[in-house]
Amino acid sequence: TLPRCAPTEATAPPIAASTAAPGPGLAPARLAWWRSIRDGAPIADGAGDALVPELEAMLTSTDPEVRDGLAFTVLARWLAADGPLTAAAVTGLRDELTARTAGPPRVGDEVFARSFAALTLSAIAAREVAAPRWTDAELEAQVAAATAYAGREVDLRGYTGATGWAHAAAHTADWMKFLARHPGLRADQAARLLDGGAALVVRPHGARFSHGEDERLAATVRAVVRRGLVDDARLDAWLTAIAAPLARGFPEPFDPTLYAAQRNARDLLVSCFVALSFDPTPGAAAALARLRAAMGG
Repeated sequence: TLPRCAPTEATAPPIAASTAAPGPGLAPARLAWWRSIRDGAPIADGAGDALVPELEAMLTSTDPEVRDGLAFTVLARWLAADGPLTAAAVTGLRDELTARTAGPPRVGDEVFARSFAALTLSAIAAREVAAPRWTDAELEAQVAAATAYAGREVDLRGYTGATGWAHAAAHTADWMKFLARHPGLRADQAARLLDGGAALVVRPHGARFSHGEDERLAATVRAVVRRGLVDDARLDAWLTAIAAPLARGFPEPFDPTLYAAQRNARDLLVSCFVALSFDPTPGAAAALARLRAAMGG
């Protein structure tokens, strides 16, 4: 449980104007304060909700410490069942970040807002799975948003250098993985989550995944198939879609977009094979058999 006490002016400096917008970082005093919160300093009872809008803004920062090391790290901890956020604050955060993933998909610094919205939504979905409270309509809205984002994002860089991790494909996979674990998930929703993974892998975006995205996507596939909600025919159709770029053979003349899809598809199939091989559930075993057949035995 997060310890709490009343903050003082010294521990809670005023929010700098730059806090509310993407940028290189926070004012020094505010940065130091958030570092103290990340490291376990207490906050006042009821103060968490009021800090959510600032954390939402920090998730868009081009400074990886502000975005990842502070905003996401703090939110992930606060989203635990014993964290300081009320259900209303979590719902508001969910809806704000869901809308953010629907933003125009352009390559550039805007990707951090979308990608880290998806990552935080994965933490919100994990909280929901642990103690379900969403209505059927809320779950459907999350499945629709996650799969739409998977089919729309165009900036699929992994590690970007000075601005840190973008990793939109991996973050979206995490979001879909936890949605796949929701006890209220329907068969059609499970199939659409698989399709979301396929959209990230085989559509002609030209990005070659090389930062572990295949393993995160395989975890999503495993979370879906172990539920037994997807029948053999639907799973076979999905496997055919994943293998479609490979069926076209090596591109001559060389086509980097097709080649990226081929390598991404191969990596996902291999990672799925490994993930399912270590899963003893009947659903995973059945899916592994379909995967073996699709890969030629």
